[in-house]
Amino acid sequence: MLARRFSRILLGVGLLGAAAAAGLPHLTHRISTAAVVNADLVRLSAPIAGVADAALPQPGTVLPAGTEVVLVHRLVPEERERFRLAQELESVRAQIDRLNETLAVLAAHEREVTERGRKLVAAAEQVLLRERAEAAAARHAARARASQAAVELAHAEEMHRRGLFAAPRVEAARAALAAAESEEEALTARIARIEAQIGALAIGVHLRDGYNDVPYSVQQRDRILIMREAALDRLAEAQARERVLVAALAVEEEAARRRAAFSQRIETPMLVWQRHVAPGAPVGAGETLLDLVRCDRLFVEVSLPDRAFAAVGPGETARVRLPGGLALEGGVTALRGAGARASRSLAAAELPGEPGARLTVRVALPADAAERLAHPSDGSFCGIGRLAEVSFPAGPGWNPAELALALWRRGSDLVSSLAKSLTPPAAAEPASGP
Repeated sequence: MLARRFSRILLGVGLLGAAAAAGLPHLTHRISTAAVVNADLVRLSAPIAGVADAALPQPGTVLPAGTEVVLVHRLVPEERERFRLAQELESVRAQIDRLNETLAVLAAHEREVTERGRKLVAAAEQVLLRERAEAAAARHAARARASQAAVELAHAEEMHRRGLFAAPRVEAARAALAAAESEEEALTARIARIEAQIGALAIGVHLRDGYNDVPYSVQQRDRILIMREAALDRLAEAQARERVLVAALAVEEEAARRRAAFSQRIETPMLVWQRHVAPGAPVGAGETLLDLVRCDRLFVEVSLPDRAFAAVGPGETARVRLPGGLALEGGVTALRGAGARASRSLAAAELPGEPGARLTVRVALPADAAERLAHPSDGSFCGIGRLAEVSFPAGPGWNPAELALALWRRGSDLVSSLAKSLTPPAAAEPASGP
């Protein structure tokens, strides 16, 4: 009897000690089990009506920083400006080709005219040289006739002194001499004129044409030069226009590509939390496509009684404990009263309730919390949605009656569990006969 009584006393002391140990944290900390790991959602919506991209990422996909995610494609691309620029560029290039062909034809014609002018100058020079030789020969003949006329005049004058010739005969001889000398002078002047024409021909001036100082071939070459300069001016203008159109077309093609498909650049690593539309499905303007979360900005939402509003404030440290023994430290960032509207931009479901818990506290977790929270069974969802137990340092707003009530609940639960474990199972009753 004594041993049994001692055992009961020992058991009671042990239960009281266990209850005190279980309730001790409630004496120094404010503990809430209504807590869940959460994160803010980043919603990507379609700014245009169209079709969702066929490679829309599925939930659980991690998007590295700098990723360009194509979300939606326009049903009917807007390409009127691009077509106009492309047509104008094609017209300008055709004009450039025609101008190049015109310049090639003008160059060939210029070479032909230049060769023809060279041949004309050579032929005119040969003609003038032959005329000079002919005039020189005629002058030599005239000089011979003048010498003969001088001899005849001297003979006629001698015979006239002797009275054998009459005076008219002497005058006729004198006239013949004057004619021969005049012919010689004329031929000398003609040779000088031919030499002057040869000298002018050497400098490109043709003196034998009564209307023009240059031949028709040279005039044609000048016209070709003017036409070529005009064609070169038009070609330079067309080439400048081509460069402008090429740049404008490149800009318009890039703009058309951006208008035809809406994409979003991810500046920080993101996790695809939910996909609201199927790849390739039609979407309307403003329709939500993807929900993303940042795993480096996890937090825990905790439910506490409203009287803890004065005891818990932003900046305080809280200890977060998850099933499995994982413990983290975080900082209080915000408090939301019972009358506040619940945020619709959270990844996890609605916060589980607790009797008397009307105050919602947000506790920010460290940046590496996702790596420590994620369980292999969760895939790559960063541990969002896991339940947790959060403890805060007890403040002046902690009621002793509440401490006693929490201690009594812990002790009662512990005694009940121990009593159930120590109570032997009831024996099965024997079956009664018929």
